[in-house]
Amino acid sequence: MLKFTIKLKYQKPFEVLLYMINTYFIAFFILFISFLLLTVFLLSINFTQDHPLIIVDNSVKAFFSENFLNNYLREFMIYVTFYGREYIWGPVLVALFLFGGVVGRKTAIITGLSIITLVLVGGEIKDIIDRDRPELDNNIYLLEEESKKSYPSGHALIVSAGATGVVCLYRDNLRHKIISLVLVIEAGLVIFSRIYLGLHYPLDIVAGILLGISVTFFFLGFQKQIDSLSKKIFSFIKTRKVT
Repeated sequence: MLKFTIKLKYQKPFEVLLYMINTYFIAFFILFISFLLLTVFLLSINFTQDHPLIIVDNSVKAFFSENFLNNYLREFMIYVTFYGREYIWGPVLVALFLFGGVVGRKTAIITGLSIITLVLVGGEIKDIIDRDRPELDNNIYLLEEESKKSYPSGHALIVSAGATGVVCLYRDNLRHKIISLVLVIEAGLVIFSRIYLGLHYPLDIVAGILLGISVTFFFLGFQKQIDSLSKKIFSFIKTRKVT
């Protein structure tokens, strides 16, 4: 009798714990901890220029931004870096929400929540870390409307979050998979453009990807609850319209 009572008492909390610990939460934890460890380490060395990791960081940035400058590719990358973030992902999420059916709406809501969260915290993190951008002799005009701080990359934050959202959710048929693949390629081009144009160090990009993907995984872990809540909201709105 005692064993039976104990089982009943603790069964529900245990089931809740198992329900909460899913693959997305595990991925979130691993990536977010990786971002924190990288950030704490970089702060501990104060981005010292003669540290081996920072030397590699500078070398990789120089390898792409100084040795492979091509006029046509450069112009293409400028367009990608200017328009590949909010000018692409904003309309994409709106289109998914309006025309993507149930799956598209779910994808837009969860990805949108991730991006909004990152927009709110990204600038604050940049101010806290306070890493200056690379010196940009010929590229300074690109920074007129951008933060002067570099870590983590805001573009990498947003597009990696967007790409993660569509890949994980918008893949229920071949057409959706193709759309998701195109968006992933677009996100990759945006990320590469930041290094190619000398606007970020590679570690800025790595940090942005880690944080962007981890935040999306966090919201994906709550997708059932978010989906249920959104359905109730839409049902309420439809009811109000009818009355």
